Formats: sequence, structure tokens, C-alpha cells
Amino acid sequence: MGITRDQNVNIPAKSWKITGKVNASSFLQSYKKDAIKCMYYCKPVMQEALLWYSTWWGPFILLILCYISNIIFLFFEYLSQDNKSLAMSKACSMVSTMWSSYISFWHGQTFTGLENIPKTGGAVIVWYHGPMPVDYFGLIAEVFKRDGRIINTVVDKCLLRVPGLGRVRKYLRCGAFSKVECAGLLGDGELVGLAPGGSREALFDDSYSVCWRQRVGFAKIAAFTQSPIIPVFTENIRLSYCTMLSAGAVWRTIFEVTRLPIVPIYGGFPVQVTTHIGSPIMAREGETLMQLQERVKMAMTDLIRTHQRPDVDIKTGLGQRLGKIMLGVENNK
Repeated sequence: MGITRDQNVNIPAKSWKITGKVNASSFLQSYKKDAIKCMYYCKPVMQEALLWYSTWWGPFILLILCYISNIIFLFFEYLSQDNKSLAMSKACSMVSTMWSSYISFWHGQTFTGLENIPKTGGAVIVWYHGPMPVDYFGLIAEVFKRDGRIINTVVDKCLLRVPGLGRVRKYLRCGAFSKVECAGLLGDGELVGLAPGGSREALFDDSYSVCWRQRVGFAKIAAFTQSPIIPVFTENIRLSYCTMLSAGAVWRTIFEVTRLPIVPIYGGFPVQVTTHIGSPIMAREGETLMQLQERVKMAMTDLIRTHQRPDVDIKTGLGQRLGKIMLGVENNK
């Protein structure tokens, strides 16, 4: 049979239609696979963004409590015309009760090894810095309630610029103390609290890895004054408040350039936190500052390894806290 002119014209048209359908189908399948991959990789980011959007206000509760504390100090300062020291002692007692009540109610904070913090004499309290120092506020309140002692806290200079908290810094003794000032406080038998990891540990350590680098200032003042170093770690502190892991490289770059803690923080989740206070560590004769720092770092690492379960997430932490609350209710019946 011969092929007509019309058939010669129609063959390419049919071939084009079939090829077009195949290409469209392949494109849709490829697009679907890419979309699934994109959703897979974006899911953690979307979840974190949703958590931040839902709980961005959580850290501001601590800031509000700081301003309430400042108002209490101002009020007692105004009334203390005759006996200022007694009035401010009552103000500190009221502030410590407020903080401990809030942290005990919302986070169920408990303490182990509190007897390791001396009731008299100087000591360096080295604590692991979580995203928000709610646990450290609780420790300050607990020590004051027990002994009537205020822990002198070394803070970052940027925190001194926060307006309206002058009385809190004054009466709770928070400042950017130098090594000489810290040594003087220890020589006077005072407690000095500091976090060698600082802002980097608070904002960028998502695995409890103790980011101290080569910082040996605390070891230097402890060795010079022959004061004990007491490591402190709070279990689940990175579950109660969290820093934004998404775009972490961007936040880290901004911090390294500006030295400002401009990292989104969210949370305020009512998970159970337990503050573990380790045994005192004394400097040994002939020991270098770096060796002393390593011993304290190992003690902190042991506290973390012993008490912090790596498989616990926010959901699990909330479930554990709820279980303890329900158990307490049943026991009270």
C-alpha cells in the first residue's frame, strides 16, 4: 500500500502529542518528588517557626519579673528613711520569694547537692548557661532564703545597658566585675557566680557541649584566693527555653560581628528542671590554670552526662512534668 499525502502530514502531529504527554507526566513526577524533598527538609524549620510564633512571649515573662523586682527595690528604698539595710534585706527577701515561687510553680525546680555551696566563706559558682538563666535566678533565691547570702554575679556588659534595672543590678549584685574585683569579693568571703561559656554557650550550644574555649579567668581567681570552685548544671534547661536553630549560621555571624545576643528565643515551657550542684574543686599545688579549667570542665561534663538524657525533647519533658503533677495530686488525696 502507498502512503497518501494526508497520512504523511498526520504522522508527526500524533508523535508530537504523545511526546508532549510523556514530557508533561515526567515533569509532574519530578516536581512532585522535589516538592516532597522540600517539605521534608523544611518541616523542622516550619515546626520551629510555629513554636516561636506561639511562644515568643515566654522569655518576656522573666523580663517582666525583673522589672517588678526593680519596682520592689525602689519602693523599699523610698520607705527606708531610718534603717535602709533592714529595709533592703526585706526587699531582697520579697524578691527571692517571688522568683522561687514562680520557678517552683511553673518549672517545678528542685535542687540536689545544695549543701555543696558553703554557708560561710568565699566560693566560685560556675554554672552552665542555658538560653535564659531562669535556673540561676532560682539558685540565687534559694541560697538567699537558706543563708541570707547574695551571689555576686558576673554578667555581660551588654546587659548593663538594659534600661530600668539599675536597682536589680545594685541590690542583687550583678555587674561586669573584673578579675581583681572578683578576687576582692572572694577575699571578703563572698560568693561569686559566673558562666564561662557566656553568650555563646547560651545561644549556640544545642547539645550541652560546654563551650568554654580557653577561658581560665575563673580558675585564676579561684587559685589566687584558694577558693573552691563549684560546678552547677540544670537538667532540661534547654527544653524550658530554646534558641532558634534555623538559620543558625546567620545568627552566629550577627553575634560575632556585633557581640549582641540577637537570636530569637522562645519557650517558657513548664518542663521539670533540676539544678545539680557538684562537689567543690580546689586548685592543686603546681597545677596550671588550663589544667584546673579542664578538671572543672570534666566535672561539668560528668554532671551533664549523668543527669541529662539526650533523647528527651520538649514533648517528652512536658509529659514527664504532667505525670509528676498528677502523681502529686493523687498522693495528696
